[in-house]
Amino acid sequence: MKRLSTLFLASAGMLLPLAAHAYDFSHQVTKDGVEYGFHQGDDNGPLLIAITTDIKESMTDVYSPVGSLLAERGYSVASIDVTCHGKDLQKHEKYGLDCWRARADSSQTNIFDDYMERLKSVIVDIASTKRADTSRITALGVSRGGYLAMRSAAEVQEVAIVIALAPVTDLFKLREFEGAKTPQPLYSLKPFYPVIATKHLFLQINNNDDRVGTDQALSLVKGVVEAGGDNPVDITAIITPRKGHSTSEHEAAANWALSSREFNGDESQIEPPK
Repeated sequence: MKRLSTLFLASAGMLLPLAAHAYDFSHQVTKDGVEYGFHQGDDNGPLLIAITTDIKESMTDVYSPVGSLLAERGYSVASIDVTCHGKDLQKHEKYGLDCWRARADSSQTNIFDDYMERLKSVIVDIASTKRADTSRITALGVSRGGYLAMRSAAEVQEVAIVIALAPVTDLFKLREFEGAKTPQPLYSLKPFYPVIATKHLFLQINNNDDRVGTDQALSLVKGVVEAGGDNPVDITAIITPRKGHSTSEHEAAANWALSSREFNGDESQIEPPK
């Protein structure tokens, strides 16, 4: 049998690290002026895109040690400023999700289009200098970064593997988007389900995450599997027995990412009792 969707009820995993470990990374600039952080791994080894907030925080373990775990295994790591973070934040704007809401309310186009274009520019820059293998990129997204990681899997062909930890899967579940004027379909991930179904997805969410919504995350898992139809859909969803908004299962996610680079959908399975 082919592996389809795997749903685990997991024991308590690792808590957020108390101290942030920064990778040995440098600041780079693409030919068209996009700034990004870059940690060099093995020559032409796998590439991980880390998505949390700004470049500096994305290139640390402040929200998840998955980056370091994969860097220790030869991955190169890159990041850009998330929308409304770092240098993408304008002086008159509030930080983070409040800015997402304000921009969304005032824009007729998707506010994340620029992020995707900047990400594509960075991938081209890394590929052109042959510093990492960009053919099957892994995206690590934490919380708000999880939303962008899943969008990147749908909009950026090279992103094949996604680790989404405590991810935002529905912007309108967020308190910052309560009463938002922007059309909800413009920011829904549902149109991307068929494409995400062709990628590899690891998702971790607490069993009662009232910040980003456990129900919304599980609805995404169900929707992506259904969008795959009769085709294999590689999703591992871990529901951790915790309340609140936090990440865990970092080592499991890193090991899964390594195995997913080799997964071809033909893993043998054992039939349950009938």
